[in-house]
Amino acid sequence: MSLERYVENAWLRREPTSAQEIADQLGIVNRSMSDAAVEAISDDLRFYTTFNAILALANTALRASGYRTTNQQGHHTRILETLEYTIGAESKLIRKLKAFSTKRNVASYDSAGSISDQELKDILATEANLQQVVESWLRTEHPELLPSAV
Repeated sequence: MSLERYVENAWLRREPTSAQEIADQLGIVNRSMSDAAVEAISDDLRFYTTFNAILALANTALRASGYRTTNQQGHHTRILETLEYTIGAESKLIRKLKAFSTKRNVASYDSAGSISDQELKDILATEANLQQVVESWLRTEHPELLPSAV
């Protein structure tokens, strides 16, 4: 599979980006992580907003690569999967991110209080690592798209 194969399957379309769009995506990451740092809110909500930051990071890499997901069922999963082709993420990480997605859905739609302290710590650490990787990748592969602060 490749990003071009995703285009052939109508899961992605080619679309150029801009430095402003990348800055906006990174702004979503920063806002989400500021929200996730608020210990007075539930672990469920902190997990949810951290997952949103992960999605925004994956989307940042996808947009920097010149692609956009199509809005069809499963597009969040597709965004996570594209990390293999954008930043070279290992399949183990992608499986972990998909498990976070499932857990987020349970916490959002099925069962309040379903996020454990360990699960929250795990997603927070994963997001911090992914953010470092994506920002490093941007500096190396697409420096023209970076805001000066990254």
